[in-house]
Amino acid sequence: MHYCPKCGAKTHEGEQYCVSCGIHLPEDIKNRFDEEKEPQGFNKWWLVPISTLIFTLILAIAIHFYLEYQQDQAKATYQDGVELALEGQFNNAKDHFEQSLDFKSNYKAAQQNLEFMDIAINIQKSLNEIDKLIKAESYQQAMNLTNDIESRLKNYDGEVVNLLLSNIVDKRNEIKIEQVRSSLDEDNGIDDLKIQLWQIESIDSEDADKLENQMKERIVNHSFNRANKELNENQFSSALAIVKDALRYVPDNEKLKSLKTTIEKQQVAFETEQNKRIEQALNQYEIEQENNENDAVEIKTIEAKLNDEGKITVSGELKSVATVPIYSLSVKYSLQNKDGKQILENETFLYPETLYPEETANFEYTHYDVEEEVDITVEKISWFLEGQ
Repeated sequence: MHYCPKCGAKTHEGEQYCVSCGIHLPEDIKNRFDEEKEPQGFNKWWLVPISTLIFTLILAIAIHFYLEYQQDQAKATYQDGVELALEGQFNNAKDHFEQSLDFKSNYKAAQQNLEFMDIAINIQKSLNEIDKLIKAESYQQAMNLTNDIESRLKNYDGEVVNLLLSNIVDKRNEIKIEQVRSSLDEDNGIDDLKIQLWQIESIDSEDADKLENQMKERIVNHSFNRANKELNENQFSSALAIVKDALRYVPDNEKLKSLKTTIEKQQVAFETEQNKRIEQALNQYEIEQENNENDAVEIKTIEAKLNDEGKITVSGELKSVATVPIYSLSVKYSLQNKDGKQILENETFLYPETLYPEETANFEYTHYDVEEEVDITVEKISWFLEGQ
């Protein structure tokens, strides 16, 4: 069986033209394809378009996978950049957004974040500049800079913006803490301390908590000293008002609560003092009662030393040797310098306010106007018996 060399149709030995395509057939039968050389219906001219089609398909598939790979890489690199930005690593995040754009030049999100990273980097530099201002105690300038930084972000939103705003708030709180801490080195009045305490209480941080406790302790000491002074002058209403005002800021302070009770009882005692003295003069007490009145306590410890702020703090502990409860204990003492010259004389009250047999009471008084080593002399110890 032979075939046409052009279209591959079957031919017979005597045919001169192809009945299918009409070309003149080779006279030599050998020049016609036989069955073994070419399959029926095959045309070698189809190889070119078929090969072109296959190549085009392969190229299209390759381009498709390449573009998908580029897009996947762009997304992965972009996501890494976002995570770095949320960690505050803005320079590294910027590099990742640039790489993301290298994979996909029209990646809008990467382009926007890349532009914002420059803003974030500048803001971070400004926040670092605030540390220098704090160190130089330029607190108002530092606060103004935080306001300026915040204004740069007013037209932006998102997680990174929230991170930066949080950093700004932290830095602003740091400025407030350092400003208040610096002012504590000055001899501020009680009203200034209350204002500063109000500012610090609004800040949620460990440093703020420590400073708050420090300020409350100073309010207690100031108030205790002022109230004590008023009490020594028998200004009971004024002394009670001072203590009550301080208890608004430290409501659980045992020292002030004890002093409040002492003031109230002292006020009652003062008003009836003359009548009690007459009554005591008319009665004869037994020996035990006499001891309770005149020798009811013993001094365990008493000292006057400089505290961390360089001020003299007088403190001590007394023990009841009475056989009945005693209350409103007070110690009157004087301070002498190293030359033996008396500097001042003071009276302070002990806490707890009521003392039962064998129990001990304590006192502590800070003299903010004494800044040298002194000796202390107990001039008098006073108390009241239960029922007086």
